[in-house]
Amino acid sequence: MQRLAEEEDILKRVRHFHRKVRKIIEDWAKKTSLEIAELAKRHQYAIAREDLTGLIEKLRELPRDHKVALLILSYRKLAFWIDWQCEKLGVPIIPVEPEHTSSICPNCSSGLRENGYRRLKCLKCGLEEDRDRIAVLNIEKRALEQLELISGGPLTAPTAPQMTDVFPNRCGEPNRPLGRGGGQIYSPGF
Repeated sequence: MQRLAEEEDILKRVRHFHRKVRKIIEDWAKKTSLEIAELAKRHQYAIAREDLTGLIEKLRELPRDHKVALLILSYRKLAFWIDWQCEKLGVPIIPVEPEHTSSICPNCSSGLRENGYRRLKCLKCGLEEDRDRIAVLNIEKRALEQLELISGGPLTAPTAPQMTDVFPNRCGEPNRPLGRGGGQIYSPGF
């Protein structure tokens, strides 16, 4: 009976620390996402990020160290709060497909070879970079391609109103927002 009480006490303490860790992660995700969204709004940037839905299902294939790191990071919470803050502040979000972002050359789209720890090299064009930097360049490239397809041109700002020959408010009509968030290109639903 006493052993059972000790085990219950240990379980209570473990649950307490799990709650504490969850609260710390949640707080970090909220503060970080707010900083990111405010910075993007201040500089009139869109936020491009990998659409990592389904990553949890792929965890079985990953080594144990990676599983633990991903679960502790709680990327889904961070992605949720970034999306939420951007929606609230009217910052466009551009999710891109994550496949091959760190294994294809951003310059010539050919395959990359490992060239030491965390470094990749393109045999075709000679680009050599850190794999995270390559992923960032590929995400940026894909986001810009999506912007070009959606907004109709490579230099159209994601939140800029449509330009016409005629002043749109010539008859005193009220200005209408261009969409969710006042001109937002894409924001996933919740």
